[in-house]
This record gives sequence, structure tokens and C-alpha cells, in this order.
Amino acid sequence: MIFTATNIVKQYPRSKFQLQVPNITLSEGAIVGVVGENGNGKTTLLNIVAGELEASGSLNYFGEEVKQDTDWSALKSKIAFIPQRIPRWYGSLIQNLKLKAALDGIPAEESDAYLDEILSFLGLMDYKHLKWTEISTGYRLRFELARMLIGKPNLLVLDEPLANLDINTQQKFLSDLKNILQDKSYSTAVILSSQQLHEIETVSDHMIFLRKGESVFSGAVNELEADHDQFVFEVQVEAADKARLLTYLQANNLTYGATGEYLQVSIDKTGTSNDFLSDLIKEGFTVKYYRNISKSTKRLFNQ
Repeated sequence: MIFTATNIVKQYPRSKFQLQVPNITLSEGAIVGVVGENGNGKTTLLNIVAGELEASGSLNYFGEEVKQDTDWSALKSKIAFIPQRIPRWYGSLIQNLKLKAALDGIPAEESDAYLDEILSFLGLMDYKHLKWTEISTGYRLRFELARMLIGKPNLLVLDEPLANLDINTQQKFLSDLKNILQDKSYSTAVILSSQQLHEIETVSDHMIFLRKGESVFSGAVNELEADHDQFVFEVQVEAADKARLLTYLQANNLTYGATGEYLQVSIDKTGTSNDFLSDLIKEGFTVKYYRNISKSTKRLFNQ
């Protein structure tokens, strides 16, 4: 096991905010996604897992429980933490990577080949002689990931890595993570936070949903639907149809709520997940957007 924790509690008396997470398990090769609205404890939790923030509870890294005499410097050498705001690099990118390799004890005669392997793996070879100001936000993130991989960390902790990235760069970065976990030369687990629910749920083995500092859901995504007796759908119709849709939902005693331009509608599991869409089409609604979020943590945002 890479990391386990029980009864994590972190209190901020001045703001009266308290983070409470009963348990976390990060196993080898797994990705755990942490989601929730801003200000609900995602960054606090990741800082605790990364060893950047002290909290009460039982923490176990790589099979050893954290105690008062734990050597945190040795422990954190196995943890790679990428905060949301990555500090700027100075000098060329390859110079920074060579410095990190030297600090991690990689012999100079082996450094070039070792770094080229990492850069090639992440598709960064053509950019290694550039400077920080000469590359995009997406490439800065991937170079930071390359720097973190030099020491072959066993735990990757990533705070909002997809923020400010376009959809194609998000997909590429998540693909990089999956490929890293498939590298069997050393064991690794990933925990990351994000507001990009669909993208994170696609790659994650386990999800944690935080609301007001509490873990209201922790488990595999497919467990989310199993815990409820209703399907939940997001739907958007043409503007001219919206008032009629509300009347239709009310007439059929269907529970709904607004999420921006979308309506989130709950349907009893008396039929299939496609029945509601079929009913809307039969009623003559022009459906612009429709998504079954029964297995998504997005269903939790309005509860």
C-alpha cells in the first residue's frame, strides 16, 4: 500500500472551518480524484497527504505509520507535490532538470540519457532548451511533472493540475499520468484535485467528494449510483421550450433543480436510463444537451 489515513482532522479556529476525512487509501497504480466546490477543503487535504500540512489522525506512508520521530525529509523524498501555482523556473528547462538530477544523486555520466528518457516519454524533447517564459502553461505543467519524476516518487500529489489548460492539453496530461502508472519499474499512486469532473472521473479509480470540509462520498464512481434509488440527468432544451419543460416536470411530479443553464432532474429507477430522454423527444422538446450523471459526483453538488 502506498498511503493510508484514518480520521484526518484539520481545524482552523479563526475561520471555524474544519476538514474531516474518515479514511483514504492509495494503492499502487491507482488514481484518486478529489472534487468539491471551492473552499471545501481540497487543497487542505492534498497538503496533508503531501506532508506539507500537519493534521490529527493516523497516516501511513509506504507501510510505515507516521510517528513523532518520523524522518519527514526521507519520507518526502518519495513524494512529488505539484501545487496549483507552480513556482517559476529560471535558466533553461534542461538546466533545471540537470540540477534536480544532481541533487537526487544521479551520476553526471548517466544524467543526459536518463533525462532524455523522461523528456521523450512526456513529449518534451523539442522544448528542453527553452526558458520558462517561452512555453505555454500546459508545457510548464508537464516540465514540472518531468522534474518530479526524476527521483522516481512513489506518491504524486497534484493540486488542480488541469486548471487553465485547454481540453486537449488536459487529455494529454491525464494520459501522461496513466502511462506513468503503467511503468512497472517502480510503484506509484496518484491523488489529484480538479473542477473538471468528467475528465477526472474518466481516469480515476476512486473519488472523494468534499462538502464544507466533510467527505460526503468516498468510493468507486459506480458505487455512487448503487447508493441511490434514482437516476439523475442533466438536460438543456431550447430557450423557447424551457417554460414548457418546467411545466412538464411539475405535472409529472419530478424533482429538479437548476445548475446554470441546465436542469438536474431525478427519476425513479422504474425503467431504463434512456426512458426519460425518449419521453422528452415524444413530447416534442428540442434537447440541446443531455447527460446521465447518476454515476458522477456531479449529482452531489445540489444535494
